[in-house]
Amino acid sequence: MTKQGIYKLKIDTSFKKLISPLSSKELLHLEENIIRDGCREPLLVWYNTILDGHNRYEICTKLQIPFMVQRIYFKSREEAIIWICANQLSHRNLTEEMRRYLLGKRSEMEKIFGDHNATRTNQYSKKEFKANRLPKIAFDVSASQTRERLSKEYLISQATILSYEKYTQALDLLSKIIPEIVSKILSNEIKLSLENTIIFSQLSLPEIKELSQLLPDNCKEFTSNIRQIILKRKNVSESDLFQIPVCSIKEMPAYDPDAEISSLTLTIPSWISSINRTRSTADFSGITDTACRKLEKELAELKETINNMLVAIKEIH
Repeated sequence: MTKQGIYKLKIDTSFKKLISPLSSKELLHLEENIIRDGCREPLLVWYNTILDGHNRYEICTKLQIPFMVQRIYFKSREEAIIWICANQLSHRNLTEEMRRYLLGKRSEMEKIFGDHNATRTNQYSKKEFKANRLPKIAFDVSASQTRERLSKEYLISQATILSYEKYTQALDLLSKIIPEIVSKILSNEIKLSLENTIIFSQLSLPEIKELSQLLPDNCKEFTSNIRQIILKRKNVSESDLFQIPVCSIKEMPAYDPDAEISSLTLTIPSWISSINRTRSTADFSGITDTACRKLEKELAELKETINNMLVAIKEIH
């Protein structure tokens, strides 16, 4: 670790994009703390490029407040990205969108470079960072093995990990066309579900650029227009895939837009009742670890599904 001073460090935009942004209030609070107490935590860097501490670096250089630097050694840029993702995923103040993006990015990198269990930040103290590297790259680890390991680590299904990879790819593609859109989606300023984000990235370039003109002025109108285009595309796709039988007006059932939602709403109380009944009657002291892990995984999957539904509702209302 270096002595306190003001050092010239590099900011990699791809690395910085993986850091959860602070609100203006949080930035102000951080600046006040640094002015009062100094920069107490070292900035973590890889060959003079910041891995963690971008906000502190900007505040300290602006106000000429000395700081310490601690170096972490990686063999490649991809390994550094894996570490940043794992480190950020250990934080509790992530938006759901940011968590999905980081998990998708980590899975993508680990599919290529093998099993990196040692990237978990809670395995090493800050004093040990300099002495430890990621393990030797294992090229024989398959994508399914990577997803299986991450699903166990984060208690979500492998299918969810795969959907996060597609979400990450969609956002990375959109960032090349509309650079400012990624931060707005990840901060939940633009409320767009995982599925709609992926479909949006698959629109034609003229469609995406036309929509981007609304972005600076009205995020709500921007989201509404995206949804209209996506719904239109879905309707076209469904009409191509399914042959709708011809029937008379008398034979056609009355359309109820609330039917599916109402049906789902009626089933939820039974889930709540089952969970509460199990909590009150089960002997938790005698339950095996295997059974607990299975239940945790299914509950986490249920929570993820509920979050996706809530995002879909917020897009409309």
